[in-house]
Amino acid sequence: MKIPFVKMHALGNDFIIFDNIDNPTIHDAKFINKISNRRLGIGCNQVIIIENTDNPENFNVKMYNSDGSETGACGNGTRCVADYLMKKNNLNSLTIKSISNDLLCTKTHNSVTVNMGIPKFGWNEIPLSKKQDTQNVKLDEFRAFCLSMGNPHAVIFVSNLAELENLQLKSIGPRLEKHASFPEYANIEFVSVLEDKTLRVRVWERGAGMTSACGSGACATLVAASILNRSAKENKIVLDGGDLFIKWLDNGSVLLSGDTEKVFEGFMGE
Repeated sequence: MKIPFVKMHALGNDFIIFDNIDNPTIHDAKFINKISNRRLGIGCNQVIIIENTDNPENFNVKMYNSDGSETGACGNGTRCVADYLMKKNNLNSLTIKSISNDLLCTKTHNSVTVNMGIPKFGWNEIPLSKKQDTQNVKLDEFRAFCLSMGNPHAVIFVSNLAELENLQLKSIGPRLEKHASFPEYANIEFVSVLEDKTLRVRVWERGAGMTSACGSGACATLVAASILNRSAKENKIVLDGGDLFIKWLDNGSVLLSGDTEKVFEGFMGE
């Protein structure tokens, strides 16, 4: 049986999208792991499955990391699937319903914006393994500001850009992702404040590894930097794949904006 799919990306953060496919195979962790593999499958950071919905402007989705684990707060994935659905259904706004929360999405020209909701700061909301100061969590040789954007994040500020670019993220990332402080593992963001006050970020994404961009990670970075007086509440986040734009609203919710692109569509076998 041939299964149709769409491949999209946001700043190189890439996704395979299944649209209303009534086939349990696409939810299987082994299947997801295989098609996410860049040598054995199509290749992606996350797999997104659009499920049936009775409301044409509210879409239920399932999101899976490339290792097969389910996630609910993939900002760039949400923006990509929102762009796909808005074009398909001739909409300017819609709501993506995930396991974490309901995400309102809008589009202006080529930029797709998603409201990622209100960050959570309680140690048990992130979650951390024990009660502690969430703004100063010791992770081996690093100190992190930890919070949840619907998924756990650890934001680590480094002293300068050279230190950031020289970090051996492929060895540090997996160690911190699965640190004992994180019972559900965590996304790791390393950050340097640039001369123009924008934020340069490198990301190790939970369940996906080193990625060129991470939407929820960009949101977590802006929130942490703002609280620590390292950034305004609206800023540009410079990632390996390009720029995202984050605004922390007065009502507490966080807006994530940036470009998306459809790469190709096709069919795969089970």
